[in-house]
Amino acid sequence: MNKCVDILSLSHFIFFLIFGLYVKNRYILAFLLGIVWEIFEYLVVNNDYIKPLLIKYWFIPQKYWEEKYVINRVTDLIFNILGYYGGNLINIKNKKRKNIKIMIK
Repeated sequence: MNKCVDILSLSHFIFFLIFGLYVKNRYILAFLLGIVWEIFEYLVVNNDYIKPLLIKYWFIPQKYWEEKYVINRVTDLIFNILGYYGGNLINIKNKKRKNIKIMIK
């Protein structure tokens, strides 16, 4: 398949959204974590021992996780940062609500 955006792009977005909820304003850390994750994915998928196990036992079809083009990895990094940014926004809004509640009391 190897489209620029697929179902796993959503998983990248959600993971980094959750990360952004708890770790605020660490964009460089989030970006580096995304790069490390992409390297990890590449090493696992191209490992001669692990790849057959993934094909046989992992519930996600091979066409989604076997990224053959660099553009797939780049869009994953973009989704990571978009998710992280969204998590930061939600975090900021929750803090503002807490401050308002404290001011009302």
